[in-house]
Amino acid sequence: MAGQSFTFLRWKYSNYFELVEEREKGIVVKCRLCVGEKLLSTAKNTTSNLKKHLHAKHSTTEMDEKEPNDTCTPPQAKQQKLDFSSPSPGKTISSTELNKLVAAFIVEEMQPLSTVEAPTFRNIISKISVTGKRTGGVLPDRKTFTNFLDNAYMEMETDLKKTFADLEYVSTTADLWTAQNKSFLGITVHWIDPASLHRQKAAIACRRFRGRHTYDAIAAEIEQIHSSFALCGKITATVTDNGANFVKAFRMFQADDDEAENNEDEVIFTALHEVLRDDSETSERYILPPHHRCASHTLTLICTNDVVTFLTAEALCALCEHDVTVVLD
Repeated sequence: MAGQSFTFLRWKYSNYFELVEEREKGIVVKCRLCVGEKLLSTAKNTTSNLKKHLHAKHSTTEMDEKEPNDTCTPPQAKQQKLDFSSPSPGKTISSTELNKLVAAFIVEEMQPLSTVEAPTFRNIISKISVTGKRTGGVLPDRKTFTNFLDNAYMEMETDLKKTFADLEYVSTTADLWTAQNKSFLGITVHWIDPASLHRQKAAIACRRFRGRHTYDAIAAEIEQIHSSFALCGKITATVTDNGANFVKAFRMFQADDDEAENNEDEVIFTALHEVLRDDSETSERYILPPHHRCASHTLTLICTNDVVTFLTAEALCALCEHDVTVVLD
């Protein structure tokens, strides 16, 4: 039997299998690493099936080759373990890539910049293998990292402006909220990628909004943000909630397309003294794109406000009808 199954017996990993049966053209073995009775068949002159089994089922197990002429029970397999004591000797990254990863963590998880100076956080970073450094990753101080974030923002803003320059149409959203007695204005841009026809989006503003939330102050901020990204003339609509200040801002400063089309071929003469006299007024004239109210917010208002108002009014009407009936009786 040994002569017939010679290929298997001299294989360096045969100690992980037990020969169960020899057949006319092959052999049956049992895997010693698998739980239970795992029987495998293979040809007498090859061990390819057994190699595939080890690769598929025990790829994380560190294999020890058997000693020459050793047919005894194999040594216990060594399971790979995570080592947190030192940087991994595997893949390394550059200092720039490490800074980008940490910057993404700070921004997306909205962590304070002081995080980069926390001893426990810097200890975690020191366990990451960095190219050219034996001691692992080292983050810059808070001030330097702040400059790194500012430069990353400028690069992102430049890339977005290049993207918008190639687009013909976009839409935007605007929202105003208050958190911890501080007001903020956020604006996002949405568009269809001309090449892939996939929807794309980007946040272009999240800034402090100081002062009262008046319609003209809101219009000034929105127009300034749109202009800073050269979006004026490309925006098909801006979506906001049903807030009275947003609604009035777009009603007062939305461009009148119909009037512009009707007067396109007309020649209008304007007195120069009137232009100079009204200069201060026209300087406060803002141009906003068409306005759409958020459908989700509208439905929420219907469910929370209008339904309650209707039910209350219906109850009052029923009460009035009852009172009238009593009086007539």
